[in-house]
Amino acid sequence: MTKFHQAALLALLAAASPSTYCHGFSASNQRRPKKDFAAQIVEEVIVKSVAPKSKNKQQQRRSNPNQRQNSISQRDPIISLNMNLDYLAKSGQRDAAIRAEEMLQRIEALHDDGYYEKSPDVCSYNSVINAYAHGKVSGASGHAHRLMKRMEEKGIEANSITWNTLLRCLLKEVKESRDKKVSEEKVEDAESIIANMEDLGFANTISYNTVISILSKSKLPDSAERSEVWLNQMIDQFAKTGNENIQPDTTSFNAVIHAYANTNRFSAGAPQRAKMAERVVKRMEKSFKSGENDQVKPDVVSYTAVINAYAKAAEFDEECATKAMDILNRMVKMYEGGDKDVKPNKRTYTSVINAFARTGKAEAADNLLTQMKELYALGDTSLKPDTVCYSSVIDGYAKVGGEEAGFRAEELLHEMENLYNQGDSDVKPNTRTYRSAITALGKSRQPRAAEKAEQILEEMEYMGSLGAHDLAPNTICYNAVIDAYARGRTMEKAYRAELLLEKMLEESAKGNTLIRPDTITFNSVINAAARSFGDSIVRREAYLIGLGAFKKIHEYEHCKPSSITYVLFLNVLKNLVEEGDARDNMAERTYQLSVSFGLANGKVREQVRKTCSPLVAERILSSNK
Repeated sequence: MTKFHQAALLALLAAASPSTYCHGFSASNQRRPKKDFAAQIVEEVIVKSVAPKSKNKQQQRRSNPNQRQNSISQRDPIISLNMNLDYLAKSGQRDAAIRAEEMLQRIEALHDDGYYEKSPDVCSYNSVINAYAHGKVSGASGHAHRLMKRMEEKGIEANSITWNTLLRCLLKEVKESRDKKVSEEKVEDAESIIANMEDLGFANTISYNTVISILSKSKLPDSAERSEVWLNQMIDQFAKTGNENIQPDTTSFNAVIHAYANTNRFSAGAPQRAKMAERVVKRMEKSFKSGENDQVKPDVVSYTAVINAYAKAAEFDEECATKAMDILNRMVKMYEGGDKDVKPNKRTYTSVINAFARTGKAEAADNLLTQMKELYALGDTSLKPDTVCYSSVIDGYAKVGGEEAGFRAEELLHEMENLYNQGDSDVKPNTRTYRSAITALGKSRQPRAAEKAEQILEEMEYMGSLGAHDLAPNTICYNAVIDAYARGRTMEKAYRAELLLEKMLEESAKGNTLIRPDTITFNSVINAAARSFGDSIVRREAYLIGLGAFKKIHEYEHCKPSSITYVLFLNVLKNLVEEGDARDNMAERTYQLSVSFGLANGKVREQVRKTCSPLVAERILSSNK
C-alpha cells in the first residue's frame, strides 16, 4: 500500500475512531532404486544368457566359428531380450524405462564385442520406447525421438508400431501438461508425425485415433475442430480406398466427442460445443445404421460424453440439463430394447446429476440419486452411488437455498456419514461435501443454521487432527460458515464471524496456510457486521467489528480489498451509523479510498448514494468524474 493509500486509510480510521527432460540419456548417471524380485530375475536371465563362464570359452567361441554357429542355432537371445523388455515396459515400475534401455545397451555392447551374431532389432527398440510411453520418466517423447535417431544410425528401420508408440509418448505428455504452450508444441509434433506417417504409408486407425486423442486432451481452444478435421480425413480416405487399416471406429468418434466435451464449463461457448458433440454422435448413428461403416456403433462412452458436455454447459443454458436427461432416458430405452452397449453407468447418471445441480434443480438431481440407490438395491452394482453423486446433490441444494434445502442437505450428509461408519468407503464425505452442506445451511435461514454449520466445521477440524488431513477444513469452508452467520438470525453474528476470522489469522500465522484468510473472508465479516441488528450496544460492537475487518484487509499482505469491500463497508455505515455529518464524512473518505485503489465502480457509487445525504452524495460523485 502506498503512502497515499496509508494516509487516506488513516484519515478514514481517525474519522471512524470510537474515542516450481531429462537431457541426453546416460545410464551411468542415473541413480536406480532397489529392484523388485521379478525384475531382478528378468535382468539376471538376460545377463546369464550372454555372459561367458570363463575367458577360455570366450576365446574358444571366437576361434571356432562352427561351434559358435551351433550355439547361436540352439537359442536366440534377441527373442529372450524382447520378451523381457516387453515385461519391463508393461510392469509399471517407476524406473522401468531406464532399466529397459540399460538392458538394450548391454546386449548391443555384447554384440559389438562379438558374443552374438544378432543385435537388438526394431522390436527391441519398440519395447524400450513403449516403456517410456507407459513409465513415469519425464520427457517421454524426447527419449522416443532420441531412440529412433539411434535406430536410424544403426540401420534399423522404424515401423508403424514405432511411430504409434512415439505418438503415445506425446499423448502421455499432453495428459500430464498444465502448460498451454507445451500442449501446443506436442500437438504440432503429433500432427507433423501423422503427416510423415501418411507419406511413408504407416498411418493406420491407431495412429489417427492417437492424434485425435492428443488434440482432445490438449484442451486447446480449437482442439475439437482440429480433431474433427483428422476424423474427416480418415473417413474420406477410407471411402476412397476401402483400406480397413485406416477405417474409423467408435474410438475415433468418441475422441472427437470428448474434445467438444472437454470445454471449460465456465466458457460461454459451452452450450454450442455440447450441440456439436451431439452432432458427432448423430453422424455415428447415421453411418452405422446405413451400413456405411459397421465399426462406428455409438456406445455408452459416446452418449455419456455428450451428456457431460451438456452438463458443463448447463450453467449458461438451463435447457442443457433437460437435454442431458433426454439422452439418459433414450439410453435407458435402448438398453431395455436389447442394446447392451449403451447401458448407462455411474458416470452417466452423475453427469446428469451435475447438470441439474448446476442449474439449481436440486430435487431433480436428488430423484436421480434415489433412482441409483433403488437400482443398486435391485442388484445393479455398477450404479452404486458414491461420494461424487451425493456431493453433487448436496451442492445443488446449496445453490437453491431455503429452509427445506438446508434440511435435505444435512440429511444427505448424515446418510453418507452413517454409511461410511458402517464400512462403505465409497461414500466417504470429502471437503467438497462438507463445504456444500455448510453453504446449504447458511442459505437456509432455518433456526441456528449458522451454529450447525460451525459444528460441521469443528467436526472437520477434529477429523483433521486425528490424521484425516483430506477432511481438514480450508479457507472456503471457513468462509462458508462466516457467510452463514452473516445470513443468519443471531444477534451476535458479527462477533461469531470475527472469532472465526481471528482464528484463521492466528492459525495461518503459525503455518497453517490451508485456512489463510482471503478477500472473501474479510468481506464476509464486514457483511456480517452490516447485517447486524439489536440494541445500541450490539450495533456499536458490530460497527467496530466491521471497521476492524475493513482496516485489516488494507494492512494484510496476503490479499487486497475488492470493490465489494467498499460496498459492504458503506453498508455498515448506512445501517449502523446515524445519519448526519459524521456518516457523510466517513462515507466520503471511504469512497476516496476506493478511488485511490481504482475500485470505485458503479456499485460503489450506487452505495454512496444510499449511504450519504443526496446533496453530499452528488458532491462526492461529481468531484470524481
